[in-house]
Amino acid sequence: MKKMDEMDRNIQLHSMELAYKVAILCLCAWTLFNSYQTLINGAKYEPFSSFILCLTVCVQSFSQIAMKQKMVAGDEEYKEPNRLVQTIIVSLVIVAVILSIGTYFILKV
Repeated sequence: MKKMDEMDRNIQLHSMELAYKVAILCLCAWTLFNSYQTLINGAKYEPFSSFILCLTVCVQSFSQIAMKQKMVAGDEEYKEPNRLVQTIIVSLVIVAVILSIGTYFILKV
């Protein structure tokens, strides 16, 4: 494999960005179509597309936070609390609250 120069890296980064956007849009369309079929036609709900969409967005967000934190790790001027750990904890709390509310409504009905 040849070593890429800056132009090749920019082209690859741009193509990966476009592929990511297309994948996210397809997952959104799949999720919306599945929700439409469930609500209108009474089809069985398939959460697989929603899980993939959430996982993809979470991985992208967490990796972005981690990379930003790594870039400023040695900088004395820029001191910030550990945003990655805070974001993961807040995300887990939100998921737990949503699951408990959903479970409450499912068991109540």
